[in-house]
Amino acid sequence: MRFSLHTFVSVALPSLLAGIILGGVGIGLAAGVLGSSVFSDVPEGSFYDEAVGEMYSAGVIKGYTSTRFGPNDYVTRGQVAVMMQRLRDDLTGNTVSSSSSSRSSSTSSSSSSSSSSSSSSTSSSSSSSSSSSTSSNVHGAFRFSNTTFNIPETVSSITLSVTRAGGSAGSATVTYVVKAGTAAAGDDFVAVAGSQLAFADGVTSKTFTIQIKDDTLAEGTETVLVELKSPTGDASLGSPSTATLNILDNEAPSSTGSSSSTAQSSSTSSVNGAGTLGFSAAAYEVSEDIATATFTVVRSNGSSGQVEVNYATAEKTAKNGTDFNSTSGKLTFAAGEVSKTFTVMILDDTLVDGKKTFTLTLSAPTGGAVLATPALVNVAVGDNEAATFGSGSFAFSRASYQVTEAEGAILLTVNRFGGTKNTVSVAYATTNGSAISTQDYTTSNGTITFAPGESSKTLSIPILRDSFSDSGEYFTVTLSSPTGGATLDSPSVTSITIYD
Repeated sequence: MRFSLHTFVSVALPSLLAGIILGGVGIGLAAGVLGSSVFSDVPEGSFYDEAVGEMYSAGVIKGYTSTRFGPNDYVTRGQVAVMMQRLRDDLTGNTVSSSSSSRSSSTSSSSSSSSSSSSSSTSSSSSSSSSSSTSSNVHGAFRFSNTTFNIPETVSSITLSVTRAGGSAGSATVTYVVKAGTAAAGDDFVAVAGSQLAFADGVTSKTFTIQIKDDTLAEGTETVLVELKSPTGDASLGSPSTATLNILDNEAPSSTGSSSSTAQSSSTSSVNGAGTLGFSAAAYEVSEDIATATFTVVRSNGSSGQVEVNYATAEKTAKNGTDFNSTSGKLTFAAGEVSKTFTVMILDDTLVDGKKTFTLTLSAPTGGAVLATPALVNVAVGDNEAATFGSGSFAFSRASYQVTEAEGAILLTVNRFGGTKNTVSVAYATTNGSAISTQDYTTSNGTITFAPGESSKTLSIPILRDSFSDSGEYFTVTLSSPTGGATLDSPSVTSITIYD
């Protein structure tokens, strides 16, 4: 059996501790220290938050770095043995040997990148079925390649691919559901209550088609929700197992500009050149002693005419009046303007209470503009009593990705851990593996710049379709040359596997 780190810490270790205590040896663990106050990638309030903090305080487990824990990575039998040795020595007062502790200072070895599970997105569930590694199951894990797809209203259908990643042993099925978001079933698309895709032994990709209906109403971008569920044949669900389909209205929106979509690809321009409106980053993090945080809304893919968009904050674990002051308002972009900012007041305290989050949302664009991804983002408020807040470290959100040729591109997420104080940048570049540039993908290189407060950005790599049966080829993307005092973290190299 293979435990993920958060499963081991929150389930296996407590059971082992109970056995030790019942066997006559007690242990006093440090209470009140949360994993999220130490590690930037441990979600505040997660079911393993307290357990990670206590085991870290006891010296039983450590992280990849001082700020990164890797909660969804798997542990090997050797790593479990080291952690058990530390626990035994903590209970008995023995000293851990330098050879074992120095060679296993992290909770997961560097070789875990080939089998580590993908990091959860801010919107993903904590269930094991959706966050487990696609490479841990020989029967495979069913997933979409992206979380967002776009289609003009004038196109009658869109075909989506479902990938069986990480394994293809035996026959398996998965059910897909197509249901209403803001689009109306019957008027804008054809709903599917539940239909099954059957994968024979060795088959790694299947497609299904969603029927789209055109109308003459000016109703803005509308959304359809697509979900994978109920896998059989010992297969599981990978991530993402849900996706949003944006139906792009071909009628110019009315002057009221109502658009209920909150997720549209930033690469999709609006119908009449008024542009797409979205935040400058996929996520933000600020220190609680910053006093005032500034957030940028960018207008891309067109800047014709005057447009407006509403913004608002909302509580999550961060509370209005305690951690931040709620705010809302409207941004007005004149013709040709492509950037606007607004501020949120951040409130400091003297408590060691871990990282907390609130959200920012854009809504109701006018003047023909549409919303872009991201139009809803999380803002993490870092606890300056618990951790140093510096320029941060860069890492990909996953050590590996999968994509099908039919999808045309793969979206990669670069995260910034351990602080967002300064303007920093990091270079990226693709390198051939068994997949060849110009044949299987397009060479991509450049620099990603993070402004103060920005903690997550995405980049898109074009995927090419060919006539060869060459499923399973891969290439890599590498981060390098961080600036502004930032550093590289692991994984700084990610592998993209392309399936037919």
